[in-house]
Amino acid sequence: MTKRYLAFSLFVAALATTLGSALVAADAQWTIRNKARETITVVAHRGAGDLAPENCLSSLELTWGMGGIPEVDVRTTKDGHIMMFHDGNFQRVCPNESEEIRKSSVESLTYDEVRALDIGAYRGEEFKGEKVLSIEEIVEALKVDNRREVVIDVKNVDFEALAAAVAPVRFQVTLTSGNENDLARWADINPDWYDATLWMGLGKYTDEDVEKRFQTLRQKGFKGIKRLQIHIAKDADGNLRPSPACIRARAEECRARGIEFQTMPWRTKDCPHAETDIDFYKQLIELGSMGFGTDRPDCAYQAIDEFYANSPEDWNVRDNIPYSEVVVQGHRGLGNERPEGTLETFREAWTRGLVPEADIRMTSDGIIMSFHDNNFQRIIPDADEETRKLGVKDFTYDECRKLDVGSYKGEAYCGQRMADLAEMIAALKEDPQRMIFFDIKKVDFQILADATREVHPQIIMASSNYDEIKEWKKYAPRSKAMLWMPTTWSGTPEDLVDRFNVIRDQGFAGLFGLQVHVVVDEQGNVKPTPEVLRYCGTELRKKGVIFETLSWQNGDKYRTYKILMDAGSASFATDYPTETMKSLWDYYYDPPAEPVEPPATKEEATPQPAEGAEQPAAPAQAA
Repeated sequence: MTKRYLAFSLFVAALATTLGSALVAADAQWTIRNKARETITVVAHRGAGDLAPENCLSSLELTWGMGGIPEVDVRTTKDGHIMMFHDGNFQRVCPNESEEIRKSSVESLTYDEVRALDIGAYRGEEFKGEKVLSIEEIVEALKVDNRREVVIDVKNVDFEALAAAVAPVRFQVTLTSGNENDLARWADINPDWYDATLWMGLGKYTDEDVEKRFQTLRQKGFKGIKRLQIHIAKDADGNLRPSPACIRARAEECRARGIEFQTMPWRTKDCPHAETDIDFYKQLIELGSMGFGTDRPDCAYQAIDEFYANSPEDWNVRDNIPYSEVVVQGHRGLGNERPEGTLETFREAWTRGLVPEADIRMTSDGIIMSFHDNNFQRIIPDADEETRKLGVKDFTYDECRKLDVGSYKGEAYCGQRMADLAEMIAALKEDPQRMIFFDIKKVDFQILADATREVHPQIIMASSNYDEIKEWKKYAPRSKAMLWMPTTWSGTPEDLVDRFNVIRDQGFAGLFGLQVHVVVDEQGNVKPTPEVLRYCGTELRKKGVIFETLSWQNGDKYRTYKILMDAGSASFATDYPTETMKSLWDYYYDPPAEPVEPPATKEEATPQPAEGAEQPAAPAQAA
């Protein structure tokens, strides 16, 4: 997961930080409702140990069936086999075994001796015969479905041996430990693909405990930590430990560092039923939890679903999403401001904090390139007539790379080439916070999925064909997907609602977001109507799907964005990034009484603080 998942603008973030609580919009509190439902993590402690015998195949299958991620504990037998078991002995889980066996550990027995034990019978007759699983069996279970993931808590294991064992399913595996040094080692061993969670069981659960631990992590640069989970308890009076203020502060710090923040309702004598307390989960969501560790994944999912479903009808962007986290997509890279689909354009978009869109096609020799149009007529107007009539599919990779796709935007862009997939992947790997939209034109999903496997979480696949999106998700379940729905002046609002409801009735399955194309006339009339847009946004938020709009006409006018934001649009695709960002600034911090015309230059578009506010520092620059 990323720091702010699609961060808006780096210079806007700097402004928001400087202005702080002096501005109303800075008070918007982050919750999971700002994120797509599919990105919320539910980790089932010990494989969902409260619903089935812990660390056994039935608990894993149960959790996967819910859509959750089982957490398993691994130890190594005395003859070198990695096995899935939590306790340091078999006293609790095998109460009917001999005293010698009960006092034994996985480490003191051979593989055959461990496999001979029944670890299910203690939970009931229906679980009788459950065996301790080997790492090889876990890997085979993951191979059954590439949507399955597992979190491996290391108790006693050789990291190199573990890495080798899970290599075939490495992108489905997260390592976890209560020792940050373990995570740093894992990152060193697997720098190209590691995923890791630090969990904090904090004893007295005081704010001082948390701060002391975080001071150590800061000194170590949070090395290897991509997710962080804090165990949260309640005292006899129902007060949270650590305190709500401490939880909120640590959640914000983690997001600022690009770390996914999770919590785990931890049962104690004062709070013996924490794992089933739905309100407890919701309270942690309000405090900034991005997901949960839990002994009852069914209860966590109930709380999450209820939280999303309770989205208020009058929801608006300004009061709910911090300004610096509004998602802005650069249509075709950076809209009308740069050549379409070039690496230079994508880098500029990332520098501004936007998420570029790349339209992808395949050359005649099977290489994936970024190019929108079916032919070269518009982008290469100076080419000979025969070339202009042709498209990417008619040329080899080498022939495509010779084409100048920048000059049509001016001499400053002369010589820019269409980006190939390898370049886009390399650029994404430079910074895990970078995201990119891939708009499907003509491409082989298997080739694309295999080539981009290391950066799937940074990809948002876009299409107007829902069946196409569902097919893509079979190849790349860790990627994200956005369905876009066109609107024209000849269509009717009812037509859009009918098409929308077909997707809604399928539960928006597999969708990270849904984008509605909007048309706006010179008088500011919007189609579909604000009422239809409000309906779409409300229904999407109830299911945890991001609502995005793209204004095809008059997308450079403040009044257009005010209408869209008033109607509940939470994200924007744009052909006018400078104007869009200026309009968002005006809407959040200094809403003008009259429409604001777009600035003449980029410098004039730089947002200024409200009158009397402190002048912010110079904006940070992206890598």
